[in-house]
Amino acid sequence: MQIRGLVQGVFFRDTVRRIAARYEVHGFVRNVGTNVVEIEAEGAPNVVNAFIADVLAHPPPGARIDDARSKAVAVLGETGFSVKGDLHQSIGE
Repeated sequence: MQIRGLVQGVFFRDTVRRIAARYEVHGFVRNVGTNVVEIEAEGAPNVVNAFIADVLAHPPPGARIDDARSKAVAVLGETGFSVKGDLHQSIGE
């Protein structure tokens, strides 16, 4: 899922991590560009859907969600839920 808006510098990724812990979903959250956060969540479909709904309904103070798009992707087999660095830093740009 990608979320666009005021999602950087407002503890958005840490908030997503805390919500993920409550739902026991696996995956990660990372910045992928200016004002864009990507979430990859794995778990039972009903649990992942509830997790996503909670993230969208309870962003941290100061955040603003302008757009959210999700799509099914191949399961990566993540264990736990982590906050990853920025995508552009991960690929060396």
